Amino acid sequence: MQTRRRFLVSLAALPMIAAPRRARAGAKILMIGDSMIAGGFGLFLAQDLEREHGYAVDRRGKSSTGLARPDFHDWISVGAAARAEAKPTAVVCMFGGNDGQGLYIGRDQWIRYGEPGWTPEYRRRVNAFADGVTANGERLIWIGMPQMRLDRLQDRVGHMNTIYEAEMALRPNARYVRIWDVLAVDGEYSDHVEIAGKRTRVRTGDGVHITTAGAHYLADFVRPFIAGLLG
Repeated sequence: MQTRRRFLVSLAALPMIAAPRRARAGAKILMIGDSMIAGGFGLFLAQDLEREHGYAVDRRGKSSTGLARPDFHDWISVGAAARAEAKPTAVVCMFGGNDGQGLYIGRDQWIRYGEPGWTPEYRRRVNAFADGVTANGERLIWIGMPQMRLDRLQDRVGHMNTIYEAEMALRPNARYVRIWDVLAVDGEYSDHVEIAGKRTRVRTGDGVHITTAGAHYLADFVRPFIAGLLG
């Protein structure tokens, strides 16, 4: 009897070990964006977040879209409606590849890229979109764009990245994920990078989109940022 009592006392003194569980069970992510989200990168990132971290991901991507042409696809209103429908814990978005152009402002009026009003108007749209998808205080994770092969597009995407980064820095519930150098070599655009010791093609022939291998590689880079913020 004395031996059994000592055994029970010794058990009570041991630290409690919590049962393993998946991070932030029940958390839901709304993923929004252009072809980067609609294609392989968005698909692989969503699958990894679900499999590795137990998040539920609602992915809504549409190719050839952005914030420049609301007459074609109005992400400001569509994003707000998607948030209201999905009721996410966090929103992950990625735009830019299609926005280095004139901004349509209605009634056949445009602000051409490079004109004095372009940056203020694009900045306004970034914030209008962000406001709509975080109306209830949801977390917002804005993924920047990678480098582009063509100098003209490279400069424009780089400029838009500075806008995303600056505006997200002003929002307490938002974070910007910089991927500018992920699919690059020595800070410069490259079609190939070294993955697991092997030279691997990560960009498609247009110098804009990414290959399947590049999509997996980029998803592996971005996923820990999202998991770290939410889990």
